[in-house]
Amino acid sequence: MPFLPVLFIERLKNIIPVDRYDSVLASFISPLAFAIRVNTLKMRTADAVALLKGLGGITARVHPSVGDVLIIGAADRDRLRDLEQFTDGRLYWQSPSSVLPACLLDPVARDRVLDLCAAPGSKTTQMAAMMQNQGEITAVEVVKGRFFKLKSVCALTGAENVKCLLKDGRRFRPPEGLFDKVLVDAPCSSEGRFDINDKKSFGYWSPHKIKEMAHKQKGLLLNAGRCVKPGGVLVYSTCTFAPEENEAVVDWFLKKSEGEFALEVFDLPGVPRYPALKNYERREYKQDLLACWRVLPDGVFSGFFMAKFRKQ
Repeated sequence: MPFLPVLFIERLKNIIPVDRYDSVLASFISPLAFAIRVNTLKMRTADAVALLKGLGGITARVHPSVGDVLIIGAADRDRLRDLEQFTDGRLYWQSPSSVLPACLLDPVARDRVLDLCAAPGSKTTQMAAMMQNQGEITAVEVVKGRFFKLKSVCALTGAENVKCLLKDGRRFRPPEGLFDKVLVDAPCSSEGRFDINDKKSFGYWSPHKIKEMAHKQKGLLLNAGRCVKPGGVLVYSTCTFAPEENEAVVDWFLKKSEGEFALEVFDLPGVPRYPALKNYERREYKQDLLACWRVLPDGVFSGFFMAKFRKQ
């Protein structure tokens, strides 16, 4: 893998289990499968499966952990690009790993939900569909261009229970009481999305970038904790391998919140995983962190990290 940063590859050796290391490296070369999320506010999943089958036998597999999401082979994406169902919001491109945090948060119709890093709106509108446009979602985004993209995606998909706010998630304060469920799908160094065929996907990477992202993530997670009502759920996720942005942030938050939050064990059937790290570069993490998930790249899912907290 000569084109990926050498330091990144060396770091992976201390993160990925030895028996999985070669397959993870291979995942940066081979095209991933794609996920089509069926927007159930506008279309039934069964109708979407029938539609794809009618286009020359495209096989769409429903994944057991990600409802209303169809997995298709990478080779079939070009055949589907111009379907009107994408342009009118009935179908939505979303990577398989990207779908997982909302599934883990599991919002229902009665919930008040906060999406603290919401743009471009994939997870926000996924949650709106899960909630059947009931309850309410407050979607926060700090970058103006991305904020307008968020609003556009909500309009396209018919997500009517979403209120979009142009604010810094680290400084957001709930104007109408605390939330039942909060999602922090944090900005990160995006190592799970590296593609050797696209230099832009990794050209920005550096240890400094990791440090910068970790600082931002701590601010977001700490403020998210203030927004959750007692007994409520907080989900933190990234699409990176870097322990400084994953285990280290979760470990820091647990210590900072002084027992106010506890990690919950969860299961995602059919999603490949490998253990959260117990330590990294001489730093030991709390044993509780074994409840976190590291998603193993496997040709369908890309590298991802998730933690689920319950406020005491």
